[in-house]
Amino acid sequence: MLRKLLYVLAGLFALLLIAVLGGRWWLGRSQPDPSRGAALAGLRAPVEVWRDSLAVPHVWARNEEDLFRAMGYVHAQDRLFQMEMFRRVADGRLAEILGADLVDTDKFLRTVGMGRSAAQNEARLAPEHRRALQAYADGVNAWMRGHGGPLPPEFVTLRFKPEPWTVRNTLSIAKIMAWDLADWELGLNLQRAVDNVGADRARELFPFYPDSGVTILGADAQWQGRGAPPRPLSPAPSPRVGQVPLPDVPKLALELLETVSASNASNSWVIGGSRTRSGKPILANDMHLGLRAPSIWYLAALHGGAFNVAGMTLPGVPVVVAGHSDRVAWGYTNAMVDDVDFFIEQVDSTHPGRYRTPGGWAEMTVRPETIQVKGGQPIVHNVRTTRHGPVLSDADERGGSRVLAMQWTAYEPSTEVVALLGMNTARNADEFTTALRGFNNPHQNVVFADREGRFGYWMGGRVPIRRSGDGVLPQPGWTGAADWTGWLSFDQHPHVLNPADGFVVTANNRQVGDEYPHLITSNWAEPWRAARIRQMVEAGRGLTAADVARQQMDVRDLFALRHLPRAVRAADAAGLADAARELRAWNGEARVDSRGAALFYTWFDELRTRVGADEFRGKNVYFPRTTLDRILAQGGGTWVDDVTTAQTETLDGLAADAMRTAVQAVGAKRWGEMHTTSIGHPMGVVAALDRAFQLNIGPFPNAGSYYTVNVSGWGSRKPPFANAYGASQRHVVDMADPDGGGGFVIPTGQSGIPFSRHYRDQTPLWREGRLWRIPLDRGKAEARAVSRMTLRPGG
Repeated sequence: MLRKLLYVLAGLFALLLIAVLGGRWWLGRSQPDPSRGAALAGLRAPVEVWRDSLAVPHVWARNEEDLFRAMGYVHAQDRLFQMEMFRRVADGRLAEILGADLVDTDKFLRTVGMGRSAAQNEARLAPEHRRALQAYADGVNAWMRGHGGPLPPEFVTLRFKPEPWTVRNTLSIAKIMAWDLADWELGLNLQRAVDNVGADRARELFPFYPDSGVTILGADAQWQGRGAPPRPLSPAPSPRVGQVPLPDVPKLALELLETVSASNASNSWVIGGSRTRSGKPILANDMHLGLRAPSIWYLAALHGGAFNVAGMTLPGVPVVVAGHSDRVAWGYTNAMVDDVDFFIEQVDSTHPGRYRTPGGWAEMTVRPETIQVKGGQPIVHNVRTTRHGPVLSDADERGGSRVLAMQWTAYEPSTEVVALLGMNTARNADEFTTALRGFNNPHQNVVFADREGRFGYWMGGRVPIRRSGDGVLPQPGWTGAADWTGWLSFDQHPHVLNPADGFVVTANNRQVGDEYPHLITSNWAEPWRAARIRQMVEAGRGLTAADVARQQMDVRDLFALRHLPRAVRAADAAGLADAARELRAWNGEARVDSRGAALFYTWFDELRTRVGADEFRGKNVYFPRTTLDRILAQGGGTWVDDVTTAQTETLDGLAADAMRTAVQAVGAKRWGEMHTTSIGHPMGVVAALDRAFQLNIGPFPNAGSYYTVNVSGWGSRKPPFANAYGASQRHVVDMADPDGGGGFVIPTGQSGIPFSRHYRDQTPLWREGRLWRIPLDRGKAEARAVSRMTLRPGG
């Protein structure tokens, strides 16, 4: 569990409390001096680094290799330990710094093999791209070699020094992003549900998208081959194969991946000039993930060669991932592509190294992985691989004569970092979409706009074509019936330029309707955020960047309004007149001062438990909100009756009982008293450390819900409704004047060092919906600079 790791870290760090004052002073020297220059080997000309009052750097170079070298130096100054965790997660090398409790996590990560997949990408780099990424790595290493003070406190605590950064380390970060966005958990959850409650009942747990749900694109959506009839989806044969050997994925591995991953739910929309005051497109983007300190994103502006771009960078990657240049803007949401399939492999009982294929028996590839363990002996973990991919069930060491192999699009060679280089330097929509062709990992809904007034959407990433079936449940690997046969081409992906609606809204919702002939997924996000954004855009005329920034903070919940009448009836049926009045008066806005919001969300979650938990009879429950949504819309279903009691329960009865429990739990509390946000540092679980070093940010009351545009979801955290994820960044730009209205913000600050005043200085802006301008014009940027650093050739 993550808490175990946190206590390992905290226990080590607690040694520093012996000399808190002196230790804090000494560790405080790990902060970089933003005005202290340095000589960097490999630079061809001086590079200037200006930082504004929030420590956002502008890096000014005369050529691109110098620019990347300086970016490596700057990232290492502020986020070195975060970068270290990125690469250790990708490579499965946590036990060597944290001890034996991390061995199972390393086994899982080595089996997934993100770092190994990144090495394949490195081997295929063109010389010019290798030079660019090597320059970045050299900049990181120059900081590590030349920094005169102590390393960041996590290194001091764990008593190790980082190894040199490599090109492969940069490429592996893209694999972490792809894993977090991958649709790998759904099939395992559904298979467990099938095993626990039976296929018929589990069928209601499968994802569905309502017929009335909004799609990203309308009637003018484009794709290669448009007009051809949809290809009928033939079901994959499902012979009886017995109990599927599902892996028990270490919870710590999942939580660590969450702390270093990019978003798996987001909002992004672009509004054409016909609806804006300036007459040019306005683009907005906020990507959602777990809230951690430091933030996953690092704001920066890059100026040099063909680069003049600002936005969100990932520490470890030299370019802007999402943002805008002086010519083009872009943003993302998860396209929700079904990019992972599981195959049950039949192993030869007389020869465990062989497995059955459609053409007969074949040998598995076996790769020994040596896991170094701090304070212990090395452990060898054998990773077996079939024609489909690694045997994920080996991470759990069970499965008998049948094992589970995983096929994942990210195991194919990919060029996403190279694509980002082109996207950063594109001068118009045509050049941007040309660069986007190389963005084949991870899958994204990409919106874009240019200064000429063009705007649009194109789905990026790699989409598999299956011989049959939809890839949701694990399939027999020895038949070949469910095998992948290829990929959709980039031109077969849904896209549009200058749509007739005058805008494009993406919120992880369905891309196009039934007329689209190819399978993307069946597991889109529910349409409520997308529908609300469309409402606001359609209601506006003469929109400005400030208007759109306010839209990002909207907390009207269309899902709640859909089911609010039933909540009112439940309160009436329970004889709770005060609750009924409160709910009738509620306008569906999940504001911190709303008691109606507190009552509704508590009631809904309690009803979900009452409807869904009994069928699992104490086993792990998988009962998604979409299933309860469907049951409420239908007015009942097979899941309603409690199978553990003699009587027959009704939906109205369960809803009334759930409301009684909700009223007791809520009392007089408002939503903000129940729904709070804490942005935690890994070591902040120990109160003494948090008090001494002010590691955690919060808690503070927060508005929003799962379904509001200003997302503020909750999970299994304690207390109930504690905010688990939200906007990891916000970005708004008006292409009439990219340096004018709009801007950027992240939830924490630029620095990953808790002692820095830039560790949390963006949190007030993030909470209030304010944005920070990062001008691209040199004169405007210089006017905001508060420190200057010059990096010189030499060293």
